[in-house]
Amino acid sequence: MKKRILLIYFISIFILNAGEVDHFLAWKVYLKDASILVNQYFNREITKTLNQLPDNCSCETASSEILKSFGVVLNSPLEKWIKSNNKIEKFPNKKSENNNLFKKSIYWKDSNPTIEKSQMISLKIMLDEIININGIYIGVDKITHFTGSGYLYYKRYLSAIKKGDSHKVSMEKAIDLGIIGEKNILGRYASGVFSFADLEANFQGLLFGIELCSSAQPLIMEKNGRWAISRSFNIKNYVNPYWNESYNPSYYYEGKNLTLFPKSITVLSNLSKYCETYNSALIQNRFKKYQNNSTLSFSVKYLISLVNKNEIPNPKLFDIRKICSEVNLN
Repeated sequence: MKKRILLIYFISIFILNAGEVDHFLAWKVYLKDASILVNQYFNREITKTLNQLPDNCSCETASSEILKSFGVVLNSPLEKWIKSNNKIEKFPNKKSENNNLFKKSIYWKDSNPTIEKSQMISLKIMLDEIININGIYIGVDKITHFTGSGYLYYKRYLSAIKKGDSHKVSMEKAIDLGIIGEKNILGRYASGVFSFADLEANFQGLLFGIELCSSAQPLIMEKNGRWAISRSFNIKNYVNPYWNESYNPSYYYEGKNLTLFPKSITVLSNLSKYCETYNSALIQNRFKKYQNNSTLSFSVKYLISLVNKNEIPNPKLFDIRKICSEVNLN
């Protein structure tokens, strides 16, 4: 049964958006907060899904269908809507995309013209847009992680609860599912990246699923055999600084991946180029705001414990704060 669950996860997760984000390219870019528009979309979709449910279905069924309705596929309908919505500011965009921009990416490595041409094509395909949610800059791919991977986390959580596991153990089993993906198909072999930010977005999607039914103030309620929204969904309750890869750094693998370009050495050689911007008032204030307005989620704490046990990669090597503090000392 365990192998079956993992197989279903890998098949599902492989078709999720495996795009990567370079937050450093957008450090000096101002984007309008997209929270209101995103919330409107979520609340419309939740209402639509609830109206289509059969009478007297369970709350767990309703919450699962809500998460699934946003898409558990590559370039989900929600993600397509964000990318095509001209009212939502994104970066890079059609006006900003050019070869000079991509050559400033932490993923760019100077080489001969043939390799650079292939690398440019890969970057243009791989790099996802960034949006602003309540002052936190996140990759558009994180929204699909929130709903799509959140759905898979939620199903794993419910399966563990049904077998008698505690809430804590059930959440750990859900997170373990995401870790397997980052170590294998979704992260290491797809893009050469183990993304801690992806895992946080996944986990917040699990919390969304749980809070639809089981919180002190559930998001949906039953009336005459039908489920309806009891309070509006708010994306601000779930997006936090740990969705941002510059604040919550990834681990980069040096081995082969589907983008055809190893990441570790290239990223390490490029990160120090951003120390001047990191030391600017703009980024220092942003990081201080992130730190002051965020708390460690259950998932972040669990991942830290696994890093300390050497069970998952340690991203400290790629932490811009560590890199720039060493540059300053020199």
